[in-house]
Amino acid sequence: MDRHVESTVEIDAPPAVVWRELLDFGSYRDWNPLLRRVRGRPEEGARLRALLSQPGLPPVVILPEVITFDAERELRWRSDSPIPGVLSAEHTFLLTPLDGGDRTRFTQTESFEGVLAAAMPAGLVSQVEQGFGEMNDALKRRVESSVPVAEE
Repeated sequence: MDRHVESTVEIDAPPAVVWRELLDFGSYRDWNPLLRRVRGRPEEGARLRALLSQPGLPPVVILPEVITFDAERELRWRSDSPIPGVLSAEHTFLLTPLDGGDRTRFTQTESFEGVLAAAMPAGLVSQVEQGFGEMNDALKRRVESSVPVAEE
């Protein structure tokens, strides 16, 4: 059985502004409670190095490969366990324009596959959901605090 986690937030800023902040890996330590550090280039086929800090769990380094890079729309990466079939995780950041492109729906998903995916305790899945929600809220605060208010 596969496991799927999803968290969404609406941000009062255009996708280009949200995308720019999402790709500013160097600033993550200042605002991102989930991904404390990411190194590498976000381009298809590139290998990243990320420090993942899930609520209630010890920090762990992951080495995902970027499998989709669609500017201002989608960034997707995949991590595999050293032993094939044991556990794979595919993480997606999806940006959907709202209100004619003035706002953004930001969605994070994680799909777990493999033998260990079926054995994941519900509590662990809840911790992953919590981590996504915390990052989404932090991204929303960060982006919205940097967007100039339009004069009417």
